[in-house]
Amino acid sequence: MPATPTELDVLIVGGGIAGLLTLDALHRRGCRVWLVERDRLGAGQTVWSQGILHGGLKYALGGTAGAAAKAVSEMPTRWLAMLGGEREPNLSSVQMRADACVVWAAPGMRSLAGLLGAKLALRTPPTAWPTESRPAALAGVRGQVLRVAEPVLEPRSLLGVLANMHETRIFRGEVTRMAADAESVDVACEDGPRVRASHVVLTAGSGNAKLRELAGLPAGVAQTRPLRMVLARGPLPVLNGHCIRSTRPWLTITTVAGGGDTRTWQIGGQVAEHGTEQTEAETIQAAQRDILHAMPGLSLGGTTWATYLAPRSEQATNRGGRPDQFGLVQDGRVLTAWPTKLALAPLLADALAARLTGSREPLDIQAQWPTPAIATPPWEEDRQWTPVHSAAPA
Repeated sequence: MPATPTELDVLIVGGGIAGLLTLDALHRRGCRVWLVERDRLGAGQTVWSQGILHGGLKYALGGTAGAAAKAVSEMPTRWLAMLGGEREPNLSSVQMRADACVVWAAPGMRSLAGLLGAKLALRTPPTAWPTESRPAALAGVRGQVLRVAEPVLEPRSLLGVLANMHETRIFRGEVTRMAADAESVDVACEDGPRVRASHVVLTAGSGNAKLRELAGLPAGVAQTRPLRMVLARGPLPVLNGHCIRSTRPWLTITTVAGGGDTRTWQIGGQVAEHGTEQTEAETIQAAQRDILHAMPGLSLGGTTWATYLAPRSEQATNRGGRPDQFGLVQDGRVLTAWPTKLALAPLLADALAARLTGSREPLDIQAQWPTPAIATPPWEEDRQWTPVHSAAPA
C-alpha cells in the first residue's frame, strides 16, 4: 500500500447499476472519480433483476397514479433515449429482451378492473396488442391482451457496456477502513489502493450496512425485503410481461434466450413474494399452478425449475413497505444510496451528481490494481434444477 493516498473528488463503493451510472454522471461532470467493487460488478440486485424499465403499471392498477407510479412514469422515455444513443450515457449497444411488455388479466372481473385502472391512470396507457403478433404463450387467453411501454433489457449486457466505458476508473478491492474528517474521507482497500476522497458514495446494496458500520455511521437507515424468484428452463415461448389478478401484478415473466428452442423464464410477482415463506419445491409448484391458470393450454413439458433468493435492499420506511422513490442519506462526507428499482437508477445518479462537485483532472487506475468481472446471472450459476411437477390449473 502506498504511503501517500491517491486524491479523488469522489470514491464510489459498490458496482451495481447505481454505482456505475453515478460513476458515469460524475465523470462527465468533471469529477475525479473511481469506483471500487468488492466482488463482481452487478452481483446481487442488478444481475438478479428482470430488466424491466418500469413506467408505473404495477402501481396504477387500482386506477390512481400514486407516488410510486409518478416517480417512474418518465423513466422508460429516458432509458429509451439512452438506449437509442440520443442521450448520455450512450447505451445503444446494450442487448434488449423486448421493446415493450405484454399485459393480460387472469380470469375474473376484478382483474379486468385492474387493467381498466391502468388505462385510466398511466401517463402512457396500455394499447391493444395486435392479434397477429400476440405471444404464443397467450394463445389460449380470452380477453384483452395489451401492450405497455415498458422495455426490457439484459442486465448483464448493461453492466458490461457501462464497465467498458469506465474500465480505467474501476478496481476490485474490499474496503477495510473508512475514516472521515471535516475535509475528506480516508479509505483503505484490501488488494487495492489507499484513497483520500472529498466524498464517498455507498451504492453497495446489502453491503451498505457493513460499510456504514465501518465508517462509524448510525444504523437503521436500511431495510431488506425478501424475495424468492423462480426460474423455468426448456422449450418455452418468448414472453415478457405481466399477468394481472385483481389489482396487482400476479405474475411477471421475462425471457432469456438460450440455444435453439431452449429459453429461460424469470418469474416474479406474488409467487416470488410468497416464496420466502415456502420451501423451494412449494414455490415451484405454486408457480406452475399459477402459470397454467394464467395461460390456458400452455405446455410445460420438458421444462426444469429452480429458484433463487433475491432480497431487496432499500432505504428504510416507517413500516417496512416498498419505498416510492430511490433512497439517499447524507452523513457529512459519506452518502448512502439505494436505487430501489433498476428504472430509477438514472434519477439517483442525477441526485448524487447534484450534491457533488469536482475540479481535478481525470486519473486512470494503475494497471497493478485488479479489475472486477461482471457477475454471473442466476440461471448460469451452479444450482439444482428439478423437472416439472404434476400441476393443474387452480
